[in-house]
Amino acid sequence: MRFLIDNALSPAVAIELNRAGHDAVHVRELGMQAGSDEEIFDHAAQDDRVVVSADTDFGTLLAIRRPRRR
Repeated sequence: MRFLIDNALSPAVAIELNRAGHDAVHVRELGMQAGSDEEIFDHAAQDDRVVVSADTDFGTLLAIRRPRRR
């Protein structure tokens, strides 16, 4: 699995996920530590990554952007 670790969490989370065999990158590695939630969400979507965050705003952002089913 591919993860994007948000700035609300330590870069150690990405290190440990990589040690466990996952592909994880922290936003600091991308120079996105000051990026908005929307920018981080968009980058994760473009790079096919799952956002890991302690910030509960990402759930709301996902709900707002998710296409509605008929």
